[in-house]
Amino acid sequence: MYIYKSNSFNPKYNLATEEYLTTSDKFVGPILFLWQNDNTIVVGRNQNAASEINLQAAEKDNVNVIRRNTGGGTVFQDLGNMNFSIIYTDKENKGVSMFANMLEPVISTLNRMGVNAQFSGRNDIALNGKKISGNAMWKYKDRFLQHGTILFNANLDKLAKYLTVDRAKILSKNIASITARVTNINSEVENKIEIKDFWNELIKTYEKQQEVQNLKLDQDDLKSIEQLFEKKYQDPNWTFTKNANFDYVNKTRLEGKGSFEIYMNVKDNLIKDLKIYGDFLGYAGTNILEQKLIGVPYKASSIKEIIESVDYKDIFGSNFEVQDILDLLIE
Repeated sequence: MYIYKSNSFNPKYNLATEEYLTTSDKFVGPILFLWQNDNTIVVGRNQNAASEINLQAAEKDNVNVIRRNTGGGTVFQDLGNMNFSIIYTDKENKGVSMFANMLEPVISTLNRMGVNAQFSGRNDIALNGKKISGNAMWKYKDRFLQHGTILFNANLDKLAKYLTVDRAKILSKNIASITARVTNINSEVENKIEIKDFWNELIKTYEKQQEVQNLKLDQDDLKSIEQLFEKKYQDPNWTFTKNANFDYVNKTRLEGKGSFEIYMNVKDNLIKDLKIYGDFLGYAGTNILEQKLIGVPYKASSIKEIIESVDYKDIFGSNFEVQDILDLLIE
């Protein structure tokens, strides 16, 4: 088995590296890829980002948002979390049923370090009945990628902040995340574990099973990764346009300002249709704002710019601020 550790905390570069290690014809043997992302939301391949993420909060806090190649749910990652990718050739197509087998070295390493972790459900690792690791899989030709996260000391408050949305407003046909009780390993054990120590112990586990050596990437490899990074993962269309077709309905009341019904259609992450109804006391009518928002990306900063470009107090009332209107239109 080859071991490759990333020195980058950039999720887009790390995912480009992972994809290259999976898809390149150069690699045949199994690879263990160890990596971390900082301040990042990772969306599952088949998910609608708008229905999974509090887009306003994430954009305001400069959180990285990126889509991965595997299915499964949306996750928040910081440096209190680690990622591992197990990449291998499987010409017999057994990979789809191998979650438990492939996670055995991870679980046994945790057990050896005093963590009573257990395989749970279809693809999770649990500790004291709570999830500490979620895993997903992707197949490319006869190469399988299985990757997962392990929470050691992640900021779970941020997980709740960025991944809490009102899905009743977004009528999407895409796969939604299933909320599970999650915890950090270091919140559950007496002897705290450093992530780098776990990395070293995990490598020792593999060394007991097979020959292990470090993988060295040459300049051609690095160039290919850089190309993937630039052309795919740096392109917002990969993250936000894929699966970004939905209807948005928001029926609410703002105390002292009025009742509202917002109906919006979004296709390929662009606002295609919008109608605002309500008993607010503005006198200018909503048509000019509705028309200006057609064709605008479903993104907080883009929508805010349009709101600021019109006489919104004339439309809604003198006691309205930009943030009030933005909150009506985007989670």
